[in-house]
Amino acid sequence: MCGIAGATGSPDVNIKVKKMLVALEHRGSDACGTYQAKNLSIGNTLLKITGDMPQPLVGKGALAVNGEIFNFRELASESGIITDSDTEALFSLIETRINEGYIPINAVFSVLSTVNGDYALAYACDNELVLARDPVGVKPLFYSAKKRKEKWKIIFASEKKALSTTGRELKPLSSGSILSFNLENGSLEERSLEIKPPQKRISDEFEAVFHLKAVIEKALELRLTSTSGIAFSGGIDSTFLAVLAKRIDPATSLYAVGLPDSHDITQAEKAAEAIGMKDSLRIHFLSVKEIETLVPQIIRATESVDPMKIAIGIPLYVVAKIARENGKRVILTGQGADELFGGYRRHEVFLEQGSEVIDREIYSDIKKISVVNLERDDMVTMANSVELRVPFLDKDVIKIGLAIIPELKVLKKGGLYIRKYILRKTAEDLLPPELLWKEKKAIQYGTGVQKILDKLARDAGFSQRDGKHIEKYLRRIALEKGFEFINH
Repeated sequence: MCGIAGATGSPDVNIKVKKMLVALEHRGSDACGTYQAKNLSIGNTLLKITGDMPQPLVGKGALAVNGEIFNFRELASESGIITDSDTEALFSLIETRINEGYIPINAVFSVLSTVNGDYALAYACDNELVLARDPVGVKPLFYSAKKRKEKWKIIFASEKKALSTTGRELKPLSSGSILSFNLENGSLEERSLEIKPPQKRISDEFEAVFHLKAVIEKALELRLTSTSGIAFSGGIDSTFLAVLAKRIDPATSLYAVGLPDSHDITQAEKAAEAIGMKDSLRIHFLSVKEIETLVPQIIRATESVDPMKIAIGIPLYVVAKIARENGKRVILTGQGADELFGGYRRHEVFLEQGSEVIDREIYSDIKKISVVNLERDDMVTMANSVELRVPFLDKDVIKIGLAIIPELKVLKKGGLYIRKYILRKTAEDLLPPELLWKEKKAIQYGTGVQKILDKLARDAGFSQRDGKHIEKYLRRIALEKGFEFINH
C-alpha cells in the first residue's frame, strides 16, 4: 500500500509532485521517490507490505502503484520472473508486453486482465501516461485532465488533499477504468476491467455453497499476512472471516471498538468466545470526549462532512489506529458482503419486485461501492498507515456472488426474510447457530457513535427539529479548522 501522485505540463512539474507526496506521507513513510521525463513526473510514498521495492520502477517506462497484486507469485512463476515483490512482477509483465510491441494502454490492459488485486497505478512510456484502477475501486485515484492546444495538462493523486492547492476540479477515476493520455498529440484512449454479471447462474444451494466457500477461503488466504488483523463486530461477515483466518494463522488478532456496553462490544465478546478466539480479541472503549476529539481528524481524512461517512469512519479509524499500535500494517473487513449477498432491508423490497430487479440493484451496489464506502474506508485506515483489504470483494468472490440467484441471497420463508442466506449457509459448519442467524446493527449504531454525534450536535446548539443538525455541526467544525475542501 502506498500513495501515488503525478502531473504533466511544465519543466518544474517534479517540484509540484514532491509537494503532493508530502501531503500523502501518511500513506507510506518507508520510502519516497519520483520519476521525471520531459514535462511529466510521477511519484510514490511507500508502505512496505509485500517485498522491498522502492518506486517508481524505471525501465523502458516507469511505474508507480498503490495497492497489492495478490496472485503475483503465480503470474511471476508462469513468466519465469523471480521476485518477492508484487510491484516488480507487475512492472516486468508490463515491460515484457512493451518490448513485444504493445502500445502502453494495451500492455497495461493485457497484464491487469490476469491480475487479482486491489490497485491504482500510473505507467508512463513513449509520451503516454496510463492511469488504471482495480475493477471494484478498492484503491482510490483522483485526477483532473484538461486539453489546451492539443496538449494534456493532467494531475492525479491517491487523495484529494494532495491536490488541494491546484484549484482544479477533481474526480475519481472510475472503478476498472484504464485511461491513456498521449502527451504529444492530445489523444485519449480508454479500456475497461469491469466485472460483468455472468450468463450462467447458480440456482442449486449445495453448488452455491461449494463454490462460494472455496473462493472466500482463497480470497482470505491471499490477503492474510503476519501483520494483518480483522476489524471485528461479531456479525456474520467479520466472524466468518475470523474463523477462517484462525485455521490459516491461529495468531490472527481481532479488533473491536465501541462505547462501553454498546451492541458491537457485547456481540464481539460473545462471538470471539464462541469461536475460541477470546484471547485474540483487542477491545477499545470509546468515550464521548474521544469521539469529539476525533471528529475533525475524520473530517480531514475523509474530506467530507457527510454524517454517515463520519459516523462510520470514526470506529474504523480507531480500529486501524490500535492495530497499528499493535504492530499491524493490514486490516481486513467484511466490506462488500451486504452489497453482494443481499444484506440490506431494501433488498427485500427489490426481491418482491422480481429477480431481475434485485439482480440489477445488487450489481449496481457493487459498481457504486467504491464511491459509497471504499474511498472512505481507505482514507481512514491509511490515515494511520494501515492497508485496507476486503476479501468479499475479491474478483472471484464477486463472480460467484453475481452468479448465485437472488432467491438464495434473500430467502423468503414463512412470511419472513433471511438476508445473506447463502453466505450464512456457507458458514454453517463453522459457526454456532446463535452467531450464524443473528442480524447485526450498522456500525454507526452498533458502536454507539451515531448517538454521540447526535448529542454533540445538539450540545453545540443545532436543533434536531430543524433538520441536518449533525451535518451543520460537522460543517462548522470544518470551517473552524480551515479545511479548504469545505468550500469546493
